[in-house]
Order: sequence, then C-alpha cells, then structure tokens
Amino acid sequence: MKTFVKIMTLVVLLSLIVGCAPAPAATEAPVAATQAPVAVATEAPVVPTAPVLSEAEQWAKDNGLGPYQPATDDWAAIEAAAKKEGKITIYANSGGIEDLADAWKAKYPDIEWDGADTDGIDTKMAAEQESGNVVGDVWFNSDGHILFGRFVPNQWLWSFVPRDVVIPELTAERPFAVARHSTDVIGYNNKFYPNGCPVTNIWQLTEPVYKGKFFMEDPMSDVSTMAKIATFVQNADEMAQAYQALYGKAWDTDELAKTDASGIVVENAGYLWLKKLAYNGVVVLDDGDMVDAAFAGLELPEGEEPGFGWTGYSTYEATLDGELNMSPCFGMEPVMGIFKTSFLAIANNAPHPNAAKLFIRFALTEEGFDPWNEIGSYPAAEGLPVFEGNLPLAELLPQVWEMDPVFDWNNVSKVRDFWAASLLVAP
Repeated sequence: MKTFVKIMTLVVLLSLIVGCAPAPAATEAPVAATQAPVAVATEAPVVPTAPVLSEAEQWAKDNGLGPYQPATDDWAAIEAAAKKEGKITIYANSGGIEDLADAWKAKYPDIEWDGADTDGIDTKMAAEQESGNVVGDVWFNSDGHILFGRFVPNQWLWSFVPRDVVIPELTAERPFAVARHSTDVIGYNNKFYPNGCPVTNIWQLTEPVYKGKFFMEDPMSDVSTMAKIATFVQNADEMAQAYQALYGKAWDTDELAKTDASGIVVENAGYLWLKKLAYNGVVVLDDGDMVDAAFAGLELPEGEEPGFGWTGYSTYEATLDGELNMSPCFGMEPVMGIFKTSFLAIANNAPHPNAAKLFIRFALTEEGFDPWNEIGSYPAAEGLPVFEGNLPLAELLPQVWEMDPVFDWNNVSKVRDFWAASLLVAP
C-alpha cells in the first residue's frame, strides 16, 4: 500500500513539472524546394533622353550649322541645294562687298546675287528675326559686340566655317568665321608735318595746343565708333602708364579726374582720356570721308595747323594716290589705333542657307578677300596673301589694341553715357 502511494505521488509531481514548463518556440515551415525566391524591389534603370531643342536649334541642326555642322562638308550637295534656292542676300558694312558681284556671278550664274553695303545691319537683322520675316542670309559685319552680346544669346545667327579652311584664332566661345582684320589709326597731315607725327603720346591730343584739332566720327550716331572708344576704357592700366610717362605723376592727380559739379565719375585713366578729349573740343563728324577731309584734305588752308583724325589705316592708299595727306602716328604711346574684326555668320531661318555656306567659303578664298586686300587689312584664314605694303603683324600688333566684343557689349552703354555727359558739360 505504501509503495502504491509513493508511486502515485511521484506521478502527480511529474505532471505538475511538465505542465509548468514553457511551451516550445514556434518554427517556420521549411521552404519547399520548388518555391520561387522572394523578389527584391529595385529602381528602374534611367534611360537618357535627348535634349529638347529650341526651334532655332532644330533649324540649325536640320541645316548643319553651328554645333550641328557635320565633320565633313559635302560641297557637291551644298552647291546643288544652293542652286535650287536660287539666291543669296548678304548684309555687309563695307562697300567692298559690291566689288564681289561680278566674281560671284561668274562662279555661280544660277544663284542670284544680292549683296550691298548696308546701314544698320544689326537693327535690320534683329527686326527680321523678331518679325519672322527673314530676308538676309549672311551677316558680314565688324560689330562683334552686338553679334556676341545680342544675336548669339537670342540664337539669331549661326556659325559656319568650311572644314577645309583654317582660321587659327577661332575658339569654342568664338566660333564664327573671321573674314579679315582691319585697323583704325590716329593719323596726321604728312604735308604739314613732313618729318613725322608731332605727338608721341596719346595724352598730348588732350592738351590746349590741340584744342578743336581732333576729328572723329560721331560715336553717338555710330555704334562701331562707340565700341572702339570703349577699348580705351578696357586698357586703362596702359593709359595710366602713358599718363605717368608723359607728365611724371599719376592719372588720378589730374584736375579732370575729380568728380566735379557735373557729377561725372572718372573711374580709370581710360575714362579720363575720353573726358579730356571731350573738354578739349573734339570735333565729331558724320562719316569717315568728312574726317579725312578735315585734317588730311588737299584743300586745307596753307599754314593752318590741320590737326589729327581717327581714320582707317586703309586711307593711306588715298595718300599714295595723291588724294589725301594722311599718315598714321606710328610709335605713339601707348597705342596708335584699334584692331577690328569682321565676322561672317548665317541668319537663323535664312531663306538660302546653302547659298550662304557657299558665300562664306567664297569670302574666305583669295578671290573673295581681294576687295579688302589693302593697306591695314589682314586676312584671318591661313594661306591668303597679305598686301605687300602692310606692316608685318609682328610690328603692327604691339601698336594697336584688339577690340574685345564681350567687354564692349558689357560696357558700351556705360561708356556712351559717360561720353554724352562729358560733351554736355564740356566748356
């Protein structure tokens, strides 16, 4: 009996122990061998999209212009397309363009020629672009500040440089074909001064002895001349050095460097030179022929100081032909003149884009450059002849400042206001 009781007691205790033990943790069912693996979410690959072109860019691409010009030019196809277009219209700021008419007609008799010396090219072409009625095909103009400052941002002009023509100065920022460089100089009357230019420093032109004796085209009515005088502001450091060399003191000690009752602020030596020129009775005239006649004409009174003029170096040819008495002031400090650039470009939506390509190629040949192959003019394309009477560029360039179209665009309005104010209050 006792044994039975002990056994029952042991069974009860074991039951209590088992009932109080924690339940075993649940386990996941094993994955069947045939079950597909769980997919991991990933981002969809990015597919690059072509850039959206503006209407102007699409037109340039369709016509192989600007950055869309092919690596090689198919001139047979271009000429065939140009003949179908049947015409070319060029806006140029030089009378030399009219001398190309016969050569063009002989070369391309199936393509009608319309090229002339055109006033206000930028105004005319801008109006055509804004109205959508484009007539002119080619910009042939030296107003680089307007080209880069207004026309390029608006996609109104496109570059085209024949692949078989080398123009070393071109860059990605300045891709437009350069027809030529020409030179404006400060000239003197070589009959009155047979021994050479009587001034050796540009600041002397502002001295009382030459009051009313400096002649130039009116910058207020000629945008090209206004851009040219901006070059003196850009090169203010060299103007300051020339002032110091002549007068032995700093430019800002000059009486006119101070802000006077007129309120005109003279920021640097370039502005000072412009102000002093205005205060010294500068004579502004309507065109270059009038400037030349004023200081280098054959009919000037005997014995009267004829003064000086801002003129084209090419004018010297008229002197060699016995029509003027002009020579450049070689050796003048810091410079005797300005080096200009004539650009070629094709109008956006030009009605005759292939004829325009033919013309640019033609203009960059020896035959196309011939009307401008003269004293003071230099071709930009390699291999073209330089007029034998020209100074070598190595001798000319240290005596001139090359115009900077970007600087001119950014500053020409400010220079214009300064010039106008100086003339207004000049005594």
